[in-house]
Amino acid sequence: MADWEFEDLKASHVEQELTQRDQFNNDEVELAEALVREVIQNSTDAPAGTGVVKVRFALVERVGEQARRIEDLFSGLRSHLQACEIDAAVLDHPAVRLLVIEDFNTKGLTGDPAALDEENFRNFWRRHGKSGKGGKSGGRWGLGKLVYSTSSQIRSFFGFTLRAGDPSPLLMGQAVLSNHVLNGHRHPAHGFWFGARGNDDIQLPVVDAALVGQLAQLFGIARQGQTGLSLVIPFPNPDITEQGIIGGVVRNYYFPILAGRLEVEVGSTTIDASTFHQVAASVPNTGAGAAGTRIPLDFVEAVSRQLDQPPLLTARTAINGGGLGVASFSEDQLATMKEAFSGNRLLHVRIPVRLKPKPSGDRNSHIDLFLKPVPDGEKPFALFARGSITVPGENRYFSGTHAHGAMVASDEGVVAFLGDAENPAHTAWNANAEKLAKGWRAPSQTLRNIRYALRELFTLIADKVEQEDHDALVDFFSLADLSRSTQGPKKKVKVVIPPMPKKESAIRIQSRKGGFSVVPGPAAENWEFPKTVDVRVAYDVIGGNGFSLHSKFDFDLAANDVNIEAQNLSFTPVRPNKLRLSIAGPIFDLTLSGFDENRDLVVDARTV
Repeated sequence: MADWEFEDLKASHVEQELTQRDQFNNDEVELAEALVREVIQNSTDAPAGTGVVKVRFALVERVGEQARRIEDLFSGLRSHLQACEIDAAVLDHPAVRLLVIEDFNTKGLTGDPAALDEENFRNFWRRHGKSGKGGKSGGRWGLGKLVYSTSSQIRSFFGFTLRAGDPSPLLMGQAVLSNHVLNGHRHPAHGFWFGARGNDDIQLPVVDAALVGQLAQLFGIARQGQTGLSLVIPFPNPDITEQGIIGGVVRNYYFPILAGRLEVEVGSTTIDASTFHQVAASVPNTGAGAAGTRIPLDFVEAVSRQLDQPPLLTARTAINGGGLGVASFSEDQLATMKEAFSGNRLLHVRIPVRLKPKPSGDRNSHIDLFLKPVPDGEKPFALFARGSITVPGENRYFSGTHAHGAMVASDEGVVAFLGDAENPAHTAWNANAEKLAKGWRAPSQTLRNIRYALRELFTLIADKVEQEDHDALVDFFSLADLSRSTQGPKKKVKVVIPPMPKKESAIRIQSRKGGFSVVPGPAAENWEFPKTVDVRVAYDVIGGNGFSLHSKFDFDLAANDVNIEAQNLSFTPVRPNKLRLSIAGPIFDLTLSGFDENRDLVVDARTV
């Protein structure tokens, strides 16, 4: 009979504790939401064909003899839990609660269970902190599966898998506790529930079809011969509820669900393209994104429908050395985008991206940008998506705009690049990620260009949208008709205001989180280069001039107190709060970040 075993930890081995659990249960991401993100991301990474991926969540309760049978499975784990000071009292409850998670139309855990190959079985069970995923696969850290044991009060789970071409079901369990000492033996955090050992004492899954079938029925697994993976989390955290799971699905996977690429079943609730609106409306707060912003489902559906259609236009140049600017488009293209946006139509623009993988040469890829004006009564909204997963932490790079916008990365090259930049919880991209620096040249510059492309497109288009209101100034420019009697209502005469030429700026200052950027305006194309520009920055003060009252103790631009990124220009610190720029051409960018986010900045940029 299979049982729980932990290897002996030799005195010569370094003790490595698990310190990453907080990444999956914190102020920004609740445990149920992190579990939903990890499960569905892994499932959509391993489709078995072109059909819709289906994921099932079910909370199961067992009592009486069934509860005792499940509790008996953990008799060999109890002493290890106590050695790790994990409360094992739940093992004595009269009822056993289980969370069953299954995916369908997926490949399951492929690979040889007895070998250390690069396939999914090894990656799932035998790797921590390292993943074999690449290309369009979502996970890169090998840490995400830690959320499964974190979701259990006894830090354990079972995995049941069926693979194409292999009729034998495989069942295995894992406990992820902490380094501990039991009966004089030192043990690592990871232990296994398994059936036998293979070469080099490798733990092998239980393959007895009769035993696996009995346990599958006991656990409430619904799989009947379909390939895929079923997970069983015993004694799940009480905070994990059906309502919390539904909320996590709606908030994080509305995009692939509305696009018809994903279906999710939570208890008796089915969430697919046809039921999504009803489910989102019936569950409190599930129509809002992670930051509380309402999700404009009409806009998301329009983007989903447009994904497989050709874009309105494609930018002339790729974003690599420089970001998106006026030189990225022809005058005709700018006029076309202006007309679409001002006409309240969904704007779909494809932006080429030139990637620089190591050690090979450059690789061409692209992202798709979508923009639409905010309808009356609604608030701005941003969607950043990599493949089927939304990345809510990146929404801040579209903040401060007045539009509905989406940046969708679906091409394999850019999906691979952004996947290497993702944090373990898949909520944001990190320009300093180790895997990003290892696999790509100039990754931080490329990531920055991708992050800001949606905002920069909005700046190009929105600044060019002009609305005409013939009566806007009638109350300011109306004169009494002195030829009429002073009695009775006075007639107002409209004064025709001659058209004033709109002055186009050559420098724009754009607010960023913790800083700002200096970018070219339309008039920069008329400059003669090189051009010298002075940029001053200071913290705003009440009743005074922030520039003159600046102290080097606030920040010193010459002392690396803030981060400075420059494209197509060089700069020299003149004073602690002043830079002199030498700009080489009409496409340039200066970005300063790292200022105190609790204080307002004042910035001035002018030519010398």
